[in-house]
Amino acid sequence: MRALLLEDDYAFNTLIAEELMRLGFSVDSCFEGECAINAVYMKQHDLYLIDINVPTFNGFEVLKYIRERSINTPVIIITTHAEIEYLKKAFALGCHDYLKKPFDMEELVIRIHNALRLSNPERKDDYLLLSQGYTYSLISGELYYHDSPIELTRIESLLLRILIQNIGNVVSSDVIQDYVWNKE
Repeated sequence: MRALLLEDDYAFNTLIAEELMRLGFSVDSCFEGECAINAVYMKQHDLYLIDINVPTFNGFEVLKYIRERSINTPVIIITTHAEIEYLKKAFALGCHDYLKKPFDMEELVIRIHNALRLSNPERKDDYLLLSQGYTYSLISGELYYHDSPIELTRIESLLLRILIQNIGNVVSSDVIQDYVWNKE
């Protein structure tokens, strides 16, 4: 799955991009609207996360560009604007959700999962069949056995996620060490 992230704050962009990658997304990070419009034109995405106040073209202009091309991919607006006028405009232009900063990453993950689910209720590619009866949600990072969730420890969850993100590739012990045990 591929996500486009438009956020002009470098540190926040990096933080969100890392979370998206942990969810299994390939991320096109943009820091200004022109980059985002070019990315929309060049590639198909499964999700758009768009800040409103960015250089060149603002987030509303990017959202309008997306919808004018009849792209129905979920769009989540992430912004500091709490005013109802911004919320109204975002939904009028066709966003799926509107998230006010600051927000918790877990809330963002829940909203991403919901936007993807609502945009295509028949969507099955959010889940990866691992083996007999085991499935893994690429969005929530949860493991299921015959549709029943299996409770994992934080370390088990991180280890499973890094291995799933690298199916078909060798994951070095250094990468595992850094991803699983060097987290906050």
